[in-house]
Amino acid sequence: MEPPSSDLNDYFSRGIALILILLVFALISGIDYAFRTQNETSSDKSAGKNLPEALLLFLLLFKIAIIILSSSLLSLIYAVPLAFTLMLATEGSVIHLISGREKIYLKKCYPIIWFMCAITSPLSSFIARFSEVGEEEKEDRDAQEFEEMSEIIDEANIQGQEEKKMLKGIAALSNTSVYDIMRPRVEMVSLSTSMSSRQVMETAIECGYSRLPVYDGSPDNIKGFLYIKDLVGYLRDGISDFQWQKHIRRAYFVPGSKKINDLLEEFRQKKIHLAMVVDEYGGTDGIVTLEDVLEEIVGEIEDESDTEDSEATQNQVNQYRV
Repeated sequence: MEPPSSDLNDYFSRGIALILILLVFALISGIDYAFRTQNETSSDKSAGKNLPEALLLFLLLFKIAIIILSSSLLSLIYAVPLAFTLMLATEGSVIHLISGREKIYLKKCYPIIWFMCAITSPLSSFIARFSEVGEEEKEDRDAQEFEEMSEIIDEANIQGQEEKKMLKGIAALSNTSVYDIMRPRVEMVSLSTSMSSRQVMETAIECGYSRLPVYDGSPDNIKGFLYIKDLVGYLRDGISDFQWQKHIRRAYFVPGSKKINDLLEEFRQKKIHLAMVVDEYGGTDGIVTLEDVLEEIVGEIEDESDTEDSEATQNQVNQYRV
């Protein structure tokens, strides 16, 4: 006996609905994967944390909705596991298709990304208010702890003022963010991948820095760092025109909200001396170096390239102005 046509229509409509849901899920999964991959290939831009909060919230809510809808459409005992299996299979296929083409995919999906952020932005802002309250309370506690630690240092039997200053600097590390000590974007000296080797060397000599960030097209698209010592061999051999771009080293990215005691530990573990500071959208905020962190402890560090104003200048023979 053949099943009624109404049942066939029901199965058909459920199947079409399930396919449409999986197609939309494939699109969303591709956006999620492309964002995270772009962060990871940019030397760990705190992968996932750099996604706009509204977009993260949309992805979470959408995946929950997909599981519920798929389970209801399947109407089976094992509906939830089967829905998970279909989602994983779909996600795997999407990753395989867009792998290596993440930037192109994100550009084409920009209107969809904007739409998703617009939908969940009010809810994301509402949730953020509660987290900000908790963050403010934590900052107040940290500030109070720092004041108490400073009082203990002042009351301790420490003779030298420099020693006291260093101890207070160490105590302040956990209460100071990268944003407070970084060199802002407008003060950065950076190189464009389109620059010639001669322009690179002229820039390096003029600024006196041994490590420079390199960008492609815009300072928001940092490709890595150039260590000037890697170019010494060309100068030694008298080569003035060379492919300096092949010496670009991988950059490390940190959010401006990171505490500098955590940054110092990451510098130690990764054996690096500098990092790019990024905002929540992955844009460049500035640059922070190991020297910036150490100066919070020991005070201003002067090197050979630093110049001091002379206390006395000669106006004429045997005449000086102080």
